[in-house]
Amino acid sequence: MDSFSKKRTSAVSLYLLLLVFAAISMVYYIAGAAALRQEFFHAARYASEPFAFQDDGQTIKNPSKEAIAVGLSNGDLLLSVNGVPYTGYAQIHDLFRKISPGDTVGFSVRSPSGATRQVRVRIEPRKSPDSLGGQFIANLTLILGVPLLGLIVGYWVVAARPRDLNAWLVLVLLAFPATAYLDFTFWTAPWNLLLGTWHLVIQIFVFPALLWFGFLFPERWRLDLRLPWFKYAIAAAVCFILVFETAFLAAWFLSIHDLHPLLPLQIWIARASQWIAAICIILFLVAILDKLRSASSADARRRLRVLAIGSCLSLGPLLFIFSVGPLFGINPRNGKWTFALIPFVALFPVTLAYVLIVQRAMDVNILLRMGTKYLLARTTLVILRIGGILALVWFIAVPLLVHRHSFSTTLLWSTVLLAFAFLFFKKKSPTDLIGQWIDRKFFREAYDAEITLANLAKTARTISDPAALIKTVSHQISDVLHIDHISVLLRRNGIFEPAYVIGQPSFENESLRMLDKSNSSTPVFNSAKDEQTHDPHTAELLLPLPGRTQLLGVMALGAKRSEAPYTPSDLRLLESVGVQTGLGLELSETALSLAQAAIERASAAREMEIAREVQERLFPQHFPVVPGVTLAGTCRTVFGVGGDYYDAFDTANGRIGLAIGDVSGKGISAALLMSSLRACLRTLTLNSSGDLTTLMRNINSLIYEASAVHRYATFFVGIYDPSTFRLQYVNAGHNPPALIRPLPDGSCQHLPLGTGGPVVGLLPDVRYEEDSLLLHPGDLLLAYTDGISEAMTAADEEWGEEAMILAAQHAVSKTAEDIVKDIFEAADTFTGNAPQHDDMTLLVMKLSSLP
Repeated sequence: MDSFSKKRTSAVSLYLLLLVFAAISMVYYIAGAAALRQEFFHAARYASEPFAFQDDGQTIKNPSKEAIAVGLSNGDLLLSVNGVPYTGYAQIHDLFRKISPGDTVGFSVRSPSGATRQVRVRIEPRKSPDSLGGQFIANLTLILGVPLLGLIVGYWVVAARPRDLNAWLVLVLLAFPATAYLDFTFWTAPWNLLLGTWHLVIQIFVFPALLWFGFLFPERWRLDLRLPWFKYAIAAAVCFILVFETAFLAAWFLSIHDLHPLLPLQIWIARASQWIAAICIILFLVAILDKLRSASSADARRRLRVLAIGSCLSLGPLLFIFSVGPLFGINPRNGKWTFALIPFVALFPVTLAYVLIVQRAMDVNILLRMGTKYLLARTTLVILRIGGILALVWFIAVPLLVHRHSFSTTLLWSTVLLAFAFLFFKKKSPTDLIGQWIDRKFFREAYDAEITLANLAKTARTISDPAALIKTVSHQISDVLHIDHISVLLRRNGIFEPAYVIGQPSFENESLRMLDKSNSSTPVFNSAKDEQTHDPHTAELLLPLPGRTQLLGVMALGAKRSEAPYTPSDLRLLESVGVQTGLGLELSETALSLAQAAIERASAAREMEIAREVQERLFPQHFPVVPGVTLAGTCRTVFGVGGDYYDAFDTANGRIGLAIGDVSGKGISAALLMSSLRACLRTLTLNSSGDLTTLMRNINSLIYEASAVHRYATFFVGIYDPSTFRLQYVNAGHNPPALIRPLPDGSCQHLPLGTGGPVVGLLPDVRYEEDSLLLHPGDLLLAYTDGISEAMTAADEEWGEEAMILAAQHAVSKTAEDIVKDIFEAADTFTGNAPQHDDMTLLVMKLSSLP
């Protein structure tokens, strides 16, 4: 068991194995249940086989009266069916699933004397079992209810402890009732062969599983320590038996000639199986009884005692009714006896699950004295409530619906019915009050503890101070459950550090790591605790204080002063307290984080404001003053700062420099690259010879070296000479500025300025081309970024470059400043002042018209 538990087996693989086991076992259960339904309710639809076979699979036995009437008898050898040579039981079985009652089937047989004859048998319908009354309900519960309970409990046990070999052994034991009660032979090939193979696997392995469980649970038997090979020898023998039985089953169904060589060995295999089953059962009982005396810990003895007594209570009545009962005139097939066995048989899987899953077993006397009394009290209340509801329905509701009454009578009894229904179904019904009285009367300490812990769970989340919260919760739990050693650890900087201590219990770090990894709300016991050498300083329970995404803390609880284990009620209430405490800690942490975040946001907002002010200073504060020319520009950013850039400045010889650009990205990073672009432009224009291509190549090199990979800027730069009216320019991948020229007929001509080259900062060495054109009086130069031409409505409808040019043409006679205002107003009117996703920048130069 230890080696099995310590293997680094992937949990996913084990759960997949459980999933496969569950799928196969449930298919078998559902197939058996479906066959049982047909047997009980629709048997007359199916043909009844007129005889059975002996072990050789070919010799007839127990012929029906119809078969006897046509001459068939015990010992006849079946040769063919409907003229087809007989090959195996599947041939007979599948045929009788296809034909209908009333049909006739021809058989060729050879009698023991050697004479061969042909007979035809009229097929009768199958007879269904008694499907009425208590016998039917009792049988159905035993055949379907108990196996299903066993399967569900077995799945749950393995899901809870997939790495524990004992859990898998229990699963095999609990899968056995389904194969014992449910029949697989109803189905046709190949399903009957597949289901039969599963039937053999469980039927054959259930006894070795019982032996292994007795040897290994809850600790290895001393005889197993001396003879560890014995259980493996049993397992090997059973594997051989399984292979043989599977081959025998296949031959029985499919090839009767291959069955004959196996018959002599089958006798010895059957005897060996019986002996192995007997040995396994006897050694299981001997191991359990011996370990009751020699177990190394009190907890192991308690588990064994519960297992032994639970097995006796669950299986003892079954053995008595079927073995000893007939000696006293008891018919085990009587419905009342079968019905009486149901609660006892159902107790066995529950017993196995309890002794394996429970972290610290209660002694049998506690379970019987406290648990039974409490269960009976609660069950009595439930029965009273159900009985009261049935009485109301039978004596009031039904007569009101069936018989005619006067309006006043109907209203009176309807009011009575509603009043009683309210009393039965309200949150604090009379039966609930009786239950509370029972708690106070018979379980006063447990009742007080429940009330106190429940109130603590409600108030834990209302304490905002983490230190006060931890102190209050620790002392309340210590006082209510009488625990002298409590330690609270909180997560700080990724590790758990002590936050509050009462007595300081010790515990395993491995348990803490497992708890942290799972972030589970389920308490985890310390597995290293030695029950025989009881140490009050050792933690018995690690209670998680969970947050929404991670474990916030752990509360280590020592043993109770009474040394009694933590009950399910304790665990449920402590878990609730832990969850609410974790919530309170998280709320406190969230409040602190929000306060810090508010401070950080205020600081970030101030820094952003400073950055915005700095960037505003980078834009032109005053435009060059040139006779006959007006200049204007503006930039509207999305995030306060951005990557759009425009500039207008004086250069040598009285010329005007114009520039506009758009840096990739947004926010601070784009603003930093924009400031670098401006600095490069201003620096290079001071020393420029007037060659814009060289200027642009130098700017590209500087930006390429200064910017990160894949960061670039579209850029347009132009030089206007007022004395010659000539504009030189280079466009580095920017939206072509528009030269709008009024014509004598009142229309306007639109000339895009697109000559240049690729964007700056993306490639190390780029060639650019310069162009120039002569401006006329009244011309308007409109430079912009795509944020304004691609302005969007709330429905993502784009304004477009044509609409922007049209707005500029309508204002072409105005000054540059008015043109900027008109274009922005037109854009805002179109978008409906919807929030934009890109910076919007305009630079306008307007030449005065001739007088």
